[in-house]
Amino acid sequence: MKKVSLIALAVMVSVSVVVLAWSAPASARKKIDLDFATFWPAVDFQAAVGHKNWMKTISDRVMAETKDYEIVWTEFYGVHPAKLLDGIESGTYDVGTSGPGYSPGVFPLWAGPEYPGELNRKNAYTMSLTIQALHEQMPELQKQFDRTKMKLMHFWSTGPGYFLMVPGKDIRKQDDFSGKTVRAANPASVACIETLGAKPLFAPMSVALERFEAKLIDGILCPTDTPKGFGLGNYVRHVVSAPFSYHFVFFKVMNKGTYDGLPAEVRKIVDEVNAVYPAYYGQLRTWGEADGLEYMKKLEGFSYYDPSKETPADYAKWVASTDGLIKKWIGSDATKKAVWDKYRELDKYYSTTAPYSNWTHSWPTQPVPPTGKK
Repeated sequence: MKKVSLIALAVMVSVSVVVLAWSAPASARKKIDLDFATFWPAVDFQAAVGHKNWMKTISDRVMAETKDYEIVWTEFYGVHPAKLLDGIESGTYDVGTSGPGYSPGVFPLWAGPEYPGELNRKNAYTMSLTIQALHEQMPELQKQFDRTKMKLMHFWSTGPGYFLMVPGKDIRKQDDFSGKTVRAANPASVACIETLGAKPLFAPMSVALERFEAKLIDGILCPTDTPKGFGLGNYVRHVVSAPFSYHFVFFKVMNKGTYDGLPAEVRKIVDEVNAVYPAYYGQLRTWGEADGLEYMKKLEGFSYYDPSKETPADYAKWVASTDGLIKKWIGSDATKKAVWDKYRELDKYYSTTAPYSNWTHSWPTQPVPPTGKK
């Protein structure tokens, strides 16, 4: 019996050694801890679907394609937009999402593409492709990141703008703007709202929600995902289409020290995923804005108005009244003019050239996230 027991013990020890040896590569992986911060609330599709898919895609590929590393994410949602870039620069956060409009003066050349103008601005997909291509084709825009401690991951964009108004404060003609207070997300929207005749409130969404709750503002200029994702559906009911009026640019950035410190094979994966995400985020935002509009249709008192189709002559006045804003921004600056001209060229290209121009969103089915794997 003693011999049998010793043999059994030897077998158990041998098996244990084999199991431990087999599992060693996984346990030996070096964990790379990364903090991800965004101003979006965790329930909004951009965060709950888009950002989580980006993180998961990178994590999954690192596990599948490297032997020594794994990514562990810590996520922060609802961070004040003004604090995000400072947090990335200081290393408080490793990765964050924001936009030039949230930090006026830091990326001054990006103010131009956010101004109102006689443009196509077809949907978030074409607008995202336009913005990413604009950055890639304009060295002047790329140089704006050189003086920062941030490494650009990628750009993307909202879709066209809408005035979302509270009950009793609908807009049908330009005179209706008078006496109304409308929240603006960036300096270009401030100028647009002011020129149309309303009073702008330049404030983060958190402040806007407080003002809506207190009945101190009448509307907001933004895309249609916000009633569902940010809770604006508690207040707004009237949707007024005004694509000429609005463009908000987003970017995802990583602390340069964090990026440079990543192993080369991990950096390669991050770069490949980033390369395909402007298109995916653009498609996802187009889907999300359609989803937000469908959500609004179910709210009591909902109305939708497209002045470009129902009162085109008056709508042309809206556009014409804001025409001087971009001219004022450009002034005699040749670089600003070059940025605006290239932006218009790319907007036209992606809005009128197949397959980009004939792409349609898949609502209610979400677009499939790409892996970027080559």
